[in-house]
Amino acid sequence: MADPKEIVEAKEIEEVKEIVEVKGIETSQPSKILDRSLLSRRQYQYLVAGMLIQSFVYSFELNLMLNCQGVIAATFEASSLISILPTILQTISAALVPFYTKVSDVVGRAQALTFAMVFYLIGYTIQGTANGFLQFALGQIAFGIGLTGMTTLTHVLIADTTRLVNRGILFALWDLSSVINVFTTQPLTDPLTINPGANWRNVYVISGVLSLVGAIAILVPLWYVQKKVEMKGYKTERRSIGWFLHEYDAVGALLITAGMSLTLLPMILARTYEGNWKNGKILAMFISGVICLALLAFWEIKYTDRPIMPMRIWMNRTCFGGLVVNFFMTAMAAMNWQYYTLYLVVSRDLTFGKTLLLERGYHVAFLVFQFLTAILMKRYNTCRPFIWVGIVIQTAGVGMMIPARLPTSSDAFVVISQTIVGAAGGMAYIASSVAVTGAVARRDITTVIGVNQILGSFGAAFGGALAGGVWTQYLPGRLAKHITSPYDEFLAMNSPLEYIPSMDATTKGQLVDAYADSQMLMSIISMSFA
Repeated sequence: MADPKEIVEAKEIEEVKEIVEVKGIETSQPSKILDRSLLSRRQYQYLVAGMLIQSFVYSFELNLMLNCQGVIAATFEASSLISILPTILQTISAALVPFYTKVSDVVGRAQALTFAMVFYLIGYTIQGTANGFLQFALGQIAFGIGLTGMTTLTHVLIADTTRLVNRGILFALWDLSSVINVFTTQPLTDPLTINPGANWRNVYVISGVLSLVGAIAILVPLWYVQKKVEMKGYKTERRSIGWFLHEYDAVGALLITAGMSLTLLPMILARTYEGNWKNGKILAMFISGVICLALLAFWEIKYTDRPIMPMRIWMNRTCFGGLVVNFFMTAMAAMNWQYYTLYLVVSRDLTFGKTLLLERGYHVAFLVFQFLTAILMKRYNTCRPFIWVGIVIQTAGVGMMIPARLPTSSDAFVVISQTIVGAAGGMAYIASSVAVTGAVARRDITTVIGVNQILGSFGAAFGGALAGGVWTQYLPGRLAKHITSPYDEFLAMNSPLEYIPSMDATTKGQLVDAYADSQMLMSIISMSFA
């Protein structure tokens, strides 16, 4: 059997060969890939420092925004529709990931990331000034355009500039700052949302200012390093718009956006239409979405020569396995946590701030074990065992979550079950992410990262839409079954924080039982994903 160190060395020799091709020695088309061999040690450190500063700022403002989003949705009397927001975000992400990877290969990483950060700031501005849920959702679209580019291109930069053996560590480091910011943002949640005199718009003032700081932190070193590389003669010739649309596969992107939107949104919105799923508009949306997804598969296989998800990626067994693992993990997480914060607030009489501390065991364990697994992968030069161990433990942990989420379970049981799932999930996710980037030639790294992001986006959108479907379709029936006195279904589902205090103890207990039934169904579906 070959020595693992020899395998790693052989892999990196192969990468060097691919770099030579990318530089144009064996190909006629140079590239703006910022390969590590083109950077000095100081330039590399400068770039990594910028990425880590930006990741810290990004995790702070994103955690703060997510902490407060449930209260903001309740302000617009739209708690039951909150799953629309991540569905929109992930649908946009699936369509734009290949756009950003293609644009950055042609015009440069710095130019593409600057474009993304501008939309990121515009999205925050629209959301912070929203006067209704529709405007708030439109802001999510602009925010999603920017967020997709920022996260995708940062991961591409890491893959560009980092050796395979260190790639998992830097991927994990980029996420690790969230471990700190899970706790630093929690004390701000209640003062910014529910305390007397609070104004939720200040959440977006803070987030907007911080995101500008983060943009400067990453863009200044990136522009500097890219200009230095261009001075060495590594430039890309300009291309026409037609060439770009062909390379980007605009038809495929349009079909994937339409297909995801039209199939997933009806799951959340059907209850708001007369006749529910019998309404002709809902049926037309859903059937049109299925047709678009079928056309997408036909187009990708038969017609385009620049597919969004190339068959050579799917035919690679390691890539296929890693991509499928990440898809189901994101679907499971989206399904299981979409309405969990609201459920804990209602069922345990906690403030949002205290609830966030109770539920974040998953998130913290996920990020910590990502980093620890990355170190172990470097030490032992392997990743597959971590994927298998992570999957098995995660499945057991999700099973524990079903009884742990009963209203009568202890807080300790809630924390322990979530921590187990988070630790196993972090282990499997980082190992599979490194596996898929290490199983392809360097020229395909951007492509496989794009495919991984697309599947992650689709998994999150799919899981979030299913959660929305359970909440809007299953919960009303459980409310009707459990609650014996007159009640307002709309307020019970969409503005519970204001409605529940007016209930008597018996009716409130019955409402909590209905919420618990819906949460259990979501946990059982998540178990099937795991």
